[in-house]
Amino acid sequence: MASSATFRIHRVKCRDEMGGSFRENFGNDEIKCAVFSADLRGSTRNSGRIDIYDDFDDGDVKTFDPPKEVVTLDLAGTTGEVELAFSVLLIESQLTEGDGLQKAWDAFVKLYEESLKGELTKRQLTLQQAHTIAQPGYLAPSASVGGPRLHGLGTAIAGTGGMLMAWGAGSGVATAAAAGTGSDDDKNDEEKKKTVGDAFIVALGTACALFVVKYAGAAVSALIGWAKDKLFPPVPIKAKIDASVPPGTVPPNATGVVEFRGHDGIYEMEWDILVR
Repeated sequence: MASSATFRIHRVKCRDEMGGSFRENFGNDEIKCAVFSADLRGSTRNSGRIDIYDDFDDGDVKTFDPPKEVVTLDLAGTTGEVELAFSVLLIESQLTEGDGLQKAWDAFVKLYEESLKGELTKRQLTLQQAHTIAQPGYLAPSASVGGPRLHGLGTAIAGTGGMLMAWGAGSGVATAAAAGTGSDDDKNDEEKKKTVGDAFIVALGTACALFVVKYAGAAVSALIGWAKDKLFPPVPIKAKIDASVPPGTVPPNATGVVEFRGHDGIYEMEWDILVR
C-alpha cells in the first residue's frame, strides 16, 4: 500500500520562445516552475522555485533522467482510489529582484482555505474538528472500525521561509477501542474520517480550478505587481490514482502532458505521479 504520491517532471519542451521574433533574436528563455497542492491531511504543499533550464530556444527539450521530483503528498493511509490535484506554474525570469512566486503561493493558500471552510461547513464540521480527525494515517485500515481510536488537537504550522503551511495533528493519544467492535461511536468516527477526507479532496480541486480562472492571462501580471518574474497562467492537473498499487510504481492514469501559453511563448511539460 502506498503512503505518499510524488509529482515528477520528465521533460519540458519549448515549442515557441517567448516575446515574439524580435525578442528571440536577443536572448533565450530562462525557465523555472512551481507546483502547488495539498495532501489528504489538509496540508498545503509548495515545491518552491524549481530550475528547469536557463537557455531555451525554439524546439529545445530539457529531459530529466531520472525524472525530477517536485512535490510529495501524504496519502494519509488511504487504500483505494483518490483524486489528487496540482496547480502548476511556469516562470521565466532572468532577473534576481522580486518574487512573484510568493504572491502566487499566498493567493493559492487563501483560495484553498476558503474552499476548505466552505466544504466543511456543508458537512457540519469545523476546521478544528477536521484537524483533530486528520491524524497521521487516519484513513488507513488500521484506523478502521474496531481498531485504535485516535484523538488529538489540530494545529497550524509554518514551514521554511513561509513557503509551506502544514495543517497537522497535535499530540495524539491512542486508546484501546471500546468493547463491542463496530459500536455506533466507531462507525461515527469512520464516517467523520471519510467526510473530512472528502472535504480535503474537493477543496483542493476547487482551489486549483479557481486559481486558473482568477489568474489567467493579464491577471497574472496584476497578481505579481512589482515583481520581475514572468508567470505563465497556471495550469491545473487532476489525476485519480489507485493507492493500493505497490510502492515505487506509477499508477494507471497518473501520467500526462500539459501546455503553457503566455508572453507569446508556448511550452509543454510531461509529468507523472510516483507512489511510495
